[in-house]
Amino acid sequence: MSFGLGVAAFVVLLLFAIFFHELGHYLTARWSGIKISQFFIGFGPTLWSRRGGRLEVVETPDGELVERPETEYGIKALPLGGYVKVLGMSPFEDVPPEEHPRSFQAVSYWKRAVVLLAGSVTHFITASVVIMLILTVVGLPDPDRPTLRVSSLATELEDGTQAPAFKAGIEPGDRIVAVDGNRFEDWDAMRDYIRDRPGQRLTVTVVRGERELQLPITPAPTTEEGREIGVIGVSPEFESARLGPLAAARLTGQVLWRSLGLFVQATPRALSPRNLGLIPGADPSPEERPISIYGAGRIAADLAARGRIAMFMEFFANINIFIGLFNLLPLPPLDGGHLLLLGIERLRRKPLGQRALGRVMAVGFALLLLVGVSLLFRDILSPAQLPF
Repeated sequence: MSFGLGVAAFVVLLLFAIFFHELGHYLTARWSGIKISQFFIGFGPTLWSRRGGRLEVVETPDGELVERPETEYGIKALPLGGYVKVLGMSPFEDVPPEEHPRSFQAVSYWKRAVVLLAGSVTHFITASVVIMLILTVVGLPDPDRPTLRVSSLATELEDGTQAPAFKAGIEPGDRIVAVDGNRFEDWDAMRDYIRDRPGQRLTVTVVRGERELQLPITPAPTTEEGREIGVIGVSPEFESARLGPLAAARLTGQVLWRSLGLFVQATPRALSPRNLGLIPGADPSPEERPISIYGAGRIAADLAARGRIAMFMEFFANINIFIGLFNLLPLPPLDGGHLLLLGIERLRRKPLGQRALGRVMAVGFALLLLVGVSLLFRDILSPAQLPF
């Protein structure tokens, strides 16, 4: 798959995740009896729309009363997100008295909470489905069945010297097919040939895409169990073993729960001023560095272009887990911010005043804009890379 097709695949999957997010709000709002006037994917000029749902009577600009379905569904020109217009969900919206019984503010607190939580829940569902597909269709690596394809390589050896494979230009995804003209059919035989020649200059033949490259490489001498061997710092890919549906479902739950825990721990560090690039000279590690949607797209496209479909899917699952958790941060205008306002309203037994709401919203927008611009600026100047 080319880099361009990888970008296209990532955009399509991201649009699906956005659609599913808004669908979660839409379905729970409909279930709660709240009126929905619009459900759109994208922003900007409308490319296509149609109406559906309960009939309502509206007045045209000419003053004529007409009957039409109350909900407009459609697609807009800029695929940068999506939205569901839930009556009364915005605290600044003026709801006509006759429509108040079907507004967001009219339903119970717990139903409002369900509507707000539904968006994030859809991302966790998406991640679970993707993980299930990896386990049942792609499969898990079998450590007893190594292939000749390079999965990862070290940049440095234990003594701090540059790893020979990295220095020679070997890349993840390369398939090592020969050393010194000797063709190999399995990883262990190829590895033993290299281990027996520490410090000797070798010629490694790798297949990268449709090209066959000859790369000079000198295995670094190291001692293992009292014997000197040569190492170059590469690890193999393994053949995959697929799981049955029940085993995959059980493991999916474990993986999702573990991933949620890891993201909860990592998010505060990832959003620190140092890792956001707001402190001059700070250089976060690839594992802690947060990325913008632009950076995520570059990484996903690179994985697809290298044929790393399982890693592409895993990366997309992780993006959904992160978005789901990020969306729950108690920061307006995120859903978590609306949940915070809902909790405050519950404690005060009345909503916040318009002036207080305006200040809270302004602070939330400013912080999100600062984070978004900082990440985008750094990803453009210094593209993020996966820590292979």
